[in-house]
Amino acid sequence: MVARLPIELLELVAQHSNRGNQARLLVVSRSTYSVSVRTLYASIPHMSASRTTQCLLTLSTKPEIACLVRVFSLRLSSSRILHESPNILAHALGNMTNLISLSLHLAVFATSAILSQATFRLTKLVCIMTSDEAYSISTFLSTQPDIEELYIVGQPNGLTDLDIDALPALRDLAAPLRLIPSLIRSSGSKISHLSILGTIAEFEEFVQLGTILEAIQAPGRVELVMSVDITAFLMTTDILAKGLSLLGQRAPFTISLLRLELHRGHIRQDDLRDVLKSALPEFPNLKTLVIMSHSPVRGAYIRTPTQALSYSPPICSIPIGALSTLAPLHPSSRLEYDEARGWISLIPGVLHDKSCHKKLLGTWHRVHPVLERVVFPIGTYTFVHKKR
Repeated sequence: MVARLPIELLELVAQHSNRGNQARLLVVSRSTYSVSVRTLYASIPHMSASRTTQCLLTLSTKPEIACLVRVFSLRLSSSRILHESPNILAHALGNMTNLISLSLHLAVFATSAILSQATFRLTKLVCIMTSDEAYSISTFLSTQPDIEELYIVGQPNGLTDLDIDALPALRDLAAPLRLIPSLIRSSGSKISHLSILGTIAEFEEFVQLGTILEAIQAPGRVELVMSVDITAFLMTTDILAKGLSLLGQRAPFTISLLRLELHRGHIRQDDLRDVLKSALPEFPNLKTLVIMSHSPVRGAYIRTPTQALSYSPPICSIPIGALSTLAPLHPSSRLEYDEARGWISLIPGVLHDKSCHKKLLGTWHRVHPVLERVVFPIGTYTFVHKKR
């Protein structure tokens, strides 16, 4: 007599197996097939070209399997798959009727026309593709009222006709500066996390961002992520200070967290101190300041509310005047010429040198007493009241 395992036990086995073992379970028996197929196809990550082709073939020809997919990710690095089967992706997406999370990195290998057959209702979308006049990205977004998280890269003409009532649930937006005005016309008051993709390299871009922040009516609860190219010809530390101050003046009560990425250069300790010394008072509701000198992973832009700041180092609750003893997590150095000795020495950048942090923290907290937390690449500092 053949022993039969309970369905509940089979589900546990399938859930805790890797994708290879889940695929093997499909052919063991009808019971294991019914359990494993749900687990295997519930979430489909980016795969190799051959596996992607086989997966799309299954999803495009078997609606009963495609409807099991809840999360789907695809990154195309060539047009070979679509050249051999032009409609395979559109048919697969059309069959995934229960999809809630979609990530498409299509570059120039496919256009938004592949979404024309879609009937799913997404809550999360990562969209890197070219808009098609026959079925534009804005047309698709207008059919997705449940999207809460959106990461989008493309040309502005793909969003010019976006309906003003589109994206009413949008909370978390990551996009280049040029796309954001079209995306927040209807959802501006709901945005709680805004990431500017690309680097800001001139004052005019601060002006544009300030106008955007004015349209977001969400006092004290917006997290802003932005990157600055401090080596750009039109970006000096004085301009950076004026630009940040302008953002605070345009939307003084909007921002509760500011994450500032310093790209492609080194900033001196006194310059960093003075930039934020002048800018922080313009943000009366700013409680958390994050300063990094390396690019964050893409997942840092799109995340659930419970994962906020999960990409930061562990937090150390310390009184002002004390320094964290955390070891550097992201070593970063610069070369500097020593005139006295006539040789090049290697010294750490201010953000990765904990000996610089004490003075910075003290200065910033004096001019902005409501500041509760500061995050550097090597650790996180919190301001606490000393007991008398």
